[in-house]
Amino acid sequence: MIPNEFTPEALSAVQTDAFRPYQSFLQSGEPYLSIFINNPWLLPPKDGDALDWGKGWYYDTTVARKHEYWRDIDLPTPTKDLQQLGRDLHEWGFCLIEDGLSAEQCSRIRERVADQAAAERALGIGYLVSSQQHVWSLVNKGADFVGLLQHDPDSVQAGPMIERILDETLGTGWNHFSLLANISYPGCYPQPMHQDQTWVAPIHTHEAPILVNSMYILQDVDERNGGTLLVPGSHRANGEPGKGLYGALPRPINLEAPAGTVLMFDGRLLHGGAVNHTDDHRYVLTNSVVKPWARQQESFLLGVSPEVLAEATDKLLWRLGLQSMITANLVEGYGYRGTAQSGDANGSLAAVRRRFDGAYRHVGELSMATVHEVDVEQFSLVQIQREQETFRTEEHLRHMRELPAPT
Repeated sequence: MIPNEFTPEALSAVQTDAFRPYQSFLQSGEPYLSIFINNPWLLPPKDGDALDWGKGWYYDTTVARKHEYWRDIDLPTPTKDLQQLGRDLHEWGFCLIEDGLSAEQCSRIRERVADQAAAERALGIGYLVSSQQHVWSLVNKGADFVGLLQHDPDSVQAGPMIERILDETLGTGWNHFSLLANISYPGCYPQPMHQDQTWVAPIHTHEAPILVNSMYILQDVDERNGGTLLVPGSHRANGEPGKGLYGALPRPINLEAPAGTVLMFDGRLLHGGAVNHTDDHRYVLTNSVVKPWARQQESFLLGVSPEVLAEATDKLLWRLGLQSMITANLVEGYGYRGTAQSGDANGSLAAVRRRFDGAYRHVGELSMATVHEVDVEQFSLVQIQREQETFRTEEHLRHMRELPAPT
């Protein structure tokens, strides 16, 4: 008989006056509640509604040098100076790497993205929302995308500099959260302004971000063709104690930058896709990276193709999250002895995935009464253990067998 206290009826009876010290925090709606209350002009239009121009809405703006509020303020401009880039990212929440992509790299990647996006639209398999077309799983859709994920200078000439900035902002050992194309098509709606790391909301990290974006700008962008909307400095919460995370904010700007620029921005920065007023598509790529404990937006373990997996370097496998360790990504226990180091065979999820690409067989219910009937070779885990786990020596196996049987 189940004790009455454990029944749904009994639990419902104490629901209203139960001790719930975290409820108000979890239901606070922050950071967006205070953002929208104190800045109602940030409210996004509903799909299908006509866009209101001249009314002060967030999407009705321009580039910094023309902006009434921002034009006399020294905001970040494209530079190759590492020190200045670091200061810009810290102070304003974004920085601009000048010529991060060479002209040839930029042209090549844009051509590949445009072709892929067009084909996905033609086949009816594209991902289209009112503000943008998104092209996902770029890791499988061209060698340059793999190069971007590895920051290979052959694909992105500023790759080593980007890695340095990421290491200094997030700490070493970060993973990729996602890599996708963001395509603002003619007549698109504006995106709601958002922070990319609000998947941890209402938690807000005041000291440092847990996500950093690298946006690869594949053509000149400005207020005409959908230059990304940014609120400089909004990565820092400015609310008064007890009144929410955010108070009044300055108006956003459209990003203005030449093709080949790499925009890096803090995951707490308010930003959004802008309206494209031209007759052509605007192409950028967005690569988000996160602390290694964060759940990734793209499930690379499942999504990466066998062909890419077969050629993947240890560096790429680590960054895609295909390396397990004691605190993350165990598969039937495999990975517990992983060291969280790139290339460690004891935690290689690529080895697991390769088994799934065949016919993975799980270990199920076992009993000593029938263990003599079990063919251990049927279990994929056994093959992985044999091939990958360097600690699983004959001595280790003998010690395991010699432990006393349960009584």
